[in-house]
Amino acid sequence: MKAITVSGLIMLAFASGAYAATMTAELLKSELVGHPIHWKSKTQSGVTTYKPDGTIEATVDGDKATYKGTWSIKDNKMCEKFGKEKCATINSLGGKKYSKGAGTFTVE
Repeated sequence: MKAITVSGLIMLAFASGAYAATMTAELLKSELVGHPIHWKSKTQSGVTTYKPDGTIEATVDGDKATYKGTWSIKDNKMCEKFGKEKCATINSLGGKKYSKGAGTFTVE
């Protein structure tokens, strides 16, 4: 079932003219840092801001807490540290839309 869904999404992306381009360190800094990022995963959504000083503030919809951590860029991957560091490739989908793993986000 998963293969059919992924295959269908890929075909839809090509049919609509959409593309995914892996972002470089320079693009990650210029397009993401300092802007509110509205994200959505399979189970959650919220807003994250990568601040120029290397800190992160994130909120999860429906949760009153603000989560604070740090960010860095390693090998063209955006790394976040909220306890344990996790790094991920970010792809540009065009305009102000991006993907990271199974989730997507929009930058203001």
